[in-house]
Amino acid sequence: MPPKRKALAEATNQGTATKPRNAKAAKTSAKSDASKKPAAKATSKSNTKDADKEVDEKTAPVGKRVHTLSKKPQWTNLQWPNIGDFLDDEDQDMPEDGQLIDEFCTRVSDLGIPVTEDGMKLCEKLDTEYRKRDQDEHAMHIYNDWNGWGMSELLENYLKDFNKDVFKKTMSPYQKWAYIEGLAVFFNGADMETVYWIGNEDGERTKEIASIFGTMILTVFDVLKEHDLFTLDSEVNNIGIISLLLLKNREACDEAGIKLDDVVRKQVEVAKKDIKKWRDAYKKKQTKSKYAGKDDGGDGYKHFAEKKDWKPEDDLEDDCKMWYRWDWKLECFPEEWESSRWKSL
Repeated sequence: MPPKRKALAEATNQGTATKPRNAKAAKTSAKSDASKKPAAKATSKSNTKDADKEVDEKTAPVGKRVHTLSKKPQWTNLQWPNIGDFLDDEDQDMPEDGQLIDEFCTRVSDLGIPVTEDGMKLCEKLDTEYRKRDQDEHAMHIYNDWNGWGMSELLENYLKDFNKDVFKKTMSPYQKWAYIEGLAVFFNGADMETVYWIGNEDGERTKEIASIFGTMILTVFDVLKEHDLFTLDSEVNNIGIISLLLLKNREACDEAGIKLDDVVRKQVEVAKKDIKKWRDAYKKKQTKSKYAGKDDGGDGYKHFAEKKDWKPEDDLEDDCKMWYRWDWKLECFPEEWESSRWKSL
């Protein structure tokens, strides 16, 4: 069992067995000392008001249907998978002896990061589905690329589930954001799984899935923007750290005033110089793009945004996506896909 997965599989400070990854433990008590145990899971739900209880919007009378923004998420603390590497550091931002960890469920700390309950559930589902496809988990060997193929299958199924939910008017933007959380959290602890996936022989399939995930992430950013939730003071208080884990969303965060420089941490292998390099590349696409027309002021994003006959192929260069423009419906689940490959999953 890999070290990270082994650590997360150890017992909690309550003496009960945890799930293999990101399991939740009960709220700490005055006698608990979770911060001194490398594998302890100090997680807790944040409090929500009774008024936020969900209502079935399909069956409830129109006058009593609850707006999706009223369905506030419940927050929990996700412990860093590498927390044991930093326990001896000074000035740790960790719970004091006897301190409840409620406040750690809504902010980033040395204990972990805030994640919604829905995001945690999706991560746990990914983990469970991967273990079903893990030949090592079942002490067997079928083929070297078996685990990588299994990873591709579960990620495709994840995308298909997202496609069913993303345009539902009755689903809150917080629930759609949970798909991004689940993905980020899963990959943050999936070292060997990622190695198997990237190294499998079907490289074209892997590349395609990774590209579609990029479109999924940016699509959810657009959903948050529609509800004024993609801001520095957003109720979705983990946009920065989740984006940092995913490493693909620095440009959009900059535009919203969410500075990833401010959430760079020792637990994440990203330096401020890396973010600066990515930001410089983004600015070049925004001011000196070779695709910009004479009236675009060098702005490639403006050029493609105003292109009336835009097609997904227009955003490709040497078969690689340039990320000037995206459209989930056109790119990811066109009609012919529904009738063939994706429908069989």
